[in-house]
Amino acid sequence: MWEIWLEKLLHPLLIHLHQVLSFSWSSLLHEGRAKAPDVQCILATSDFFMLKHNSLAIPVLQICIEAFSWTVGESMTKVCSFCAAVVVLSISTRNVELQKFVCKDLFSAAIKGLTLESNAIISADLVGLCRDIFIYLCDRDPAPRQVLLSLPCISPLDLAAFEEALTKTLSPKEQKQLMRSLLMLATGNKLKALAAQKTVNVITNVTARPRSAVTAATEARIDDGEPVGLAAIM
Repeated sequence: MWEIWLEKLLHPLLIHLHQVLSFSWSSLLHEGRAKAPDVQCILATSDFFMLKHNSLAIPVLQICIEAFSWTVGESMTKVCSFCAAVVVLSISTRNVELQKFVCKDLFSAAIKGLTLESNAIISADLVGLCRDIFIYLCDRDPAPRQVLLSLPCISPLDLAAFEEALTKTLSPKEQKQLMRSLLMLATGNKLKALAAQKTVNVITNVTARPRSAVTAATEARIDDGEPVGLAAIM
C-alpha cells in the first residue's frame, strides 16, 4: 500500500503547501508581512475519508464532540486542531451532511467546552472555532444563529448588534473578540474557561510588570478580547 498511500497523503499536502507558501511569500514581498491564506483558498476537491466513508466518519466526529467534555488538556489540543480542519472541509466542499454537523453539533460542543475551567488553555482555539463556523457558515445554515439564541441570556437584539459589529471589521482577531464578548453575554458570564484564562492573565501581568504598567496592561487585555459588552464595542 506504500505507493497508493504516498500519493493520497502527499498530493493534497503538497497542493496545500503550494497555496500557503505562494500566498505568504507574495504578501511578504509586496506588503512586508507574511499572511496565512483564507480558509476558502483551500481546494474543494481534496480527497478526505469523511466524504466517502460515512461509516468511518460518524464515529470519529462523535468522539470529537464528546472530547469537548473531557478534562485532558493534551487531548483537547489535538481535538481542536482536528475540528478546525473539519470546519475548513465543510466550508470548502459544501458537503451538506458535514455542514449540518459543523453548524449545529460542533458549534454547540465548542460553546459547551468553554464551560469547563480545564479548557482554559485552549479557550482561544474554541472561540476561534465558533468564529469560523459563524462567519463562514451562518448564511448557509440557520443552525449557528439558532444555537446562539438558545443560550440563556441573549436576545435577538444582542445577536443583531453582534452581526452588525461583524460587518464593520475584516480582522479575524477583532471578530474573535466580538465572538468572545457575545458568548460571555449570552451565557451570563458562565464560561469558566474564559474566566479562568482571564484570572491567569491578571496574575501574570501584575507579577511580571511594575505597578506603573498595570493600568496599561488592563487596557491591553481588553483589546485582546476580554468581554467588554457589545455596547462598548459598538
